[in-house]
Order: sequence, then structure tokens, then C-alpha cells
Amino acid sequence: MSDFLNDYTLQIQKKILKSDHIFLFLDYDGTLVFFKEKPTDVTTPQHVKHIIRQLIKNQKVTVVIVTGRPLQEIRKLLTIRGLSFIALHGLSIKTPNEPQDNWDQATQARLIVKAIKNDMQKKLKKEKRAFLEDKELTLALHYRLLPSKKAHPLREAFKTTVLTLDKKKILEIMNGAKVIEARPKGWNKGKAVELFLARHEKGKNNLPIYIGDDITDEDAFRVLKKRGITIHVANTSKRKTTAKYWVNNPDDIFSFLQLLHQTLN
Repeated sequence: MSDFLNDYTLQIQKKILKSDHIFLFLDYDGTLVFFKEKPTDVTTPQHVKHIIRQLIKNQKVTVVIVTGRPLQEIRKLLTIRGLSFIALHGLSIKTPNEPQDNWDQATQARLIVKAIKNDMQKKLKKEKRAFLEDKELTLALHYRLLPSKKAHPLREAFKTTVLTLDKKKILEIMNGAKVIEARPKGWNKGKAVELFLARHEKGKNNLPIYIGDDITDEDAFRVLKKRGITIHVANTSKRKTTAKYWVNNPDDIFSFLQLLHQTLN
């Protein structure tokens, strides 16, 4: 069971002050911003952009957005200089001073995702409350507006379609918050965070902080469990997670980012 973050503020501040450099990994949907019925309805509040800009100004902090969204999409939502991005659950990495780094089996994945999308579109013709999100390398079926009885057969149809069309077994199926997604196998947010740190760590006394709300963030929580601060965004401590701490919602994360900024200044 994880601990409520606000009960450990002093301990966390001590860790922050002892570190030479902080790598702040932030999930986007459900962490920095509240969920909307459709991902396209989401915008980034100005106060969230402001605190991220303040943190980036500090040379002791590297801010990395870790998201399932495509790189171009998340960059439009966060038009902030100096940000680094780990997009598509780790399949695409971009820093301010380096070219975009993509997964090496991207071409094959795009073809399979396109075939799955074409098949699923036919099955969704009569169901307007569920929709597909094509991220080129991954495909997500969102069913937030559907009752459980109607969501279950659609989820099963999605699984069957993926297993049928992905003959080379390049993809894996991941469950999220009212979403099921087919994504390339063998790569995840945890591995992407490890790779990012290996490339960019500065000195020995680095402190990674990872904040996320979804099952896809658990890979990163596990990777950083013994060496960083991991925070799960949920509304209860009983929700299963490998993160050390938990908070209620994106408003609590904004407060934590303010605390981080104040502690460093």
C-alpha cells in the first residue's frame, strides 16, 4: 500500500535538497490535466504551463513529459521551450537539443495498426459512444461513455482483431482507464525512462521523480522504486500500485510542483 504524499512533505523536501539534479517525469492525461470524455477535448491550463516553465528555468531540473499521445500532439498541448518528451508510451523520445528517436520496428507497426483500425471501424459503425484513437504506432479503443455491458463485447472484439491481424506478434494489448490499446511489444515507459536517464544523467547524485496515474506508468514506477520518488495519481491508497506515494488528482500534482519550485528556490 502506498503512502499519502502530503504526510511525507518534509522527507521529500530533504531528498530534493540533497540531490544535485532532478529528473522530473510527468504523465499528462489524468496527472497534469483532468480527463475529458474525448482526448481531443483536453487543453492545458495556463497555471500548469506557468509552473512547468518556472521549473525548467532552474538548471537543476530536467522536465520530461511521458505520455501515450503522439509527439506532435503533446507538443501542441505543451508549447513550452526546454521540455523533453517521451511519447507513445516510450516509442518516441525528443529532447530540446537532439533529433527525435523512434522505435526501430516502427514501419511494421504502422502497417499492422492501420489494418486493425480498418477492421475495427466496421465494427464500430453502429456504436457512436466508443471511438478509435490512431497514434500511428499504437491504436486505442476508448469506451468511457459506454456502460459495462456494451463495453465488454467491444473490448473482446478489439482483442480478437489484434490477435488475428498481428501475425508476427509485434504488438501487445494494454488496458488503461476506460481504454484498451494495442502497442508494440517489449517497450514501455519504464524502459524509455531508463534509456533517458542513461543518456542524460549528470553526476552521481541524481533524483528521478516520476508521477503518473495509469497502469502504463507502473513500468516506470518499478524501474525507479529504489532510486527515486514515485507518485501515483488516484483517489484512494487502496488502488494497487508500485508507487511509493499517492495523491488524489491533478490539483494535488500542481500543488506538489509548486512545492518543488519553492523548495529549490
